[in-house]
Amino acid sequence: MALTANQFRDYARQVPLLGGLVDCDGADHWEALGQTFVVLLLSTTPIWLAALIIYGSGDNLAYPALKAAMRDSVAKGELFMSCTALLAPFLWVALVDLPRVRGFPNKVSHMFLLAVTGLVSAALFALTSAGRHMNGLFTFRASAYMFVFSAALLYLGTLYHVSRVAEATTEFKRQESEFCNEMRKHRR
Repeated sequence: MALTANQFRDYARQVPLLGGLVDCDGADHWEALGQTFVVLLLSTTPIWLAALIIYGSGDNLAYPALKAAMRDSVAKGELFMSCTALLAPFLWVALVDLPRVRGFPNKVSHMFLLAVTGLVSAALFALTSAGRHMNGLFTFRASAYMFVFSAALLYLGTLYHVSRVAEATTEFKRQESEFCNEMRKHRR
């Protein structure tokens, strides 16, 4: 027995974390990508701006010097703090369902990963801030991997939010149009 497209979508929706992708279209992805880019750019401004200042104030303007300046600006686990700050608002976005808006897809798995990633990042940042000696390479790599994972969760959360809010806007416009049509009929 072959699955229909609707049956396949219903099964796909049940996949933890990624199931909500079946309800997102290209416009949702484009909007979420733009929002995620702006959030990442602005939230990491202290990091990349510090690296540019360090690089620009140095005598060596070769690419390895820029790479070293970037590495130095995140070597003490600063990306751990960014991970926590990026993800915290989405706990609320996923938790609260707005009226007449489709629920946040795969809420439990998304919130679980947000919470675990945020707590692990916060704990590792606290350890580095408290002066605990941690292996520098481990700190750098772990914070970079956690940041990339956090950015992916941020994108998914933004995508799901954009998708369901756009749906609500469309529904609101449809209801408004119906109401206006009924009022016109009533006035005649």
